[in-house]
Amino acid sequence: METSIFLAKVLGLVSAISALAVMVRYKESLTMEEEAAERPSSVYASGFLILIGGVLLVVSHSVWVWDWRLVITILSWMVLLKGLGRIFFPNSVKSMIAKKKTHRAFILGEAVVFLVGLYLLYYSFIVYY
Repeated sequence: METSIFLAKVLGLVSAISALAVMVRYKESLTMEEEAAERPSSVYASGFLILIGGVLLVVSHSVWVWDWRLVITILSWMVLLKGLGRIFFPNSVKSMIAKKKTHRAFILGEAVVFLVGLYLLYYSFIVYY
């Protein structure tokens, strides 16, 4: 349980802060993502960093119970898969960013990430404090 609470605090803070920053500065975030996607080495290197984080999360937290801890496990696997995707399919990052420019629905995804972050913060700082 201690690992779950710790990871909920970390993932909750990172999710809420990063999603809020992207929503507040959406155009600037897209510009930075476009610039990074123009360099395949950046996409590849970030893929390995994300993969390392995902592997650490999956190995340290594989709790498949039907409560708030399942959110951490699912997020862990999503991080791992994102890292693999960037390593094996780096060109898809460019196309995804291009879609973000024309489809404003991606900002809804950021709102979901923000809410998931708040959910984890609630459980880690309030319920299990």
